[in-house]
Amino acid sequence: MKRKSLFLCLVLLLTLASCNNDDSKDYPVIAVSVNEDLGCVELVREGIVYRPYGVSPPSLRGAQIGIREDHPDISVHEVKGYDASEWLIDHLDVFMGGGDGLYKAVGVADIPAELTQYKEYDF
Repeated sequence: MKRKSLFLCLVLLLTLASCNNDDSKDYPVIAVSVNEDLGCVELVREGIVYRPYGVSPPSLRGAQIGIREDHPDISVHEVKGYDASEWLIDHLDVFMGGGDGLYKAVGVADIPAELTQYKEYDF
């Protein structure tokens, strides 16, 4: 009986954890394209193309501004303190998260010193 109660508590906790998304908001869908030449997935928002830059900590994740079209469980966010026309974050809310994907708009050449530490890709 004790194992059954423990199992039910675990199921309840997982259910509650998955309900933390605010489904009452309708976020815009952020387009995704595959760049075959570079071998990367790009985000396209309001005509701006963003390419992977690196992995950032949750502390940089700002307000949610959309969801990815290819994976609606991945939310797209502003980067705290930076212009969303230059930087975005995508985030998959999982129990053992590996960090957020940090994306840089194509053409952005002036990289803030605070973000250079997260660079992992040369796109």
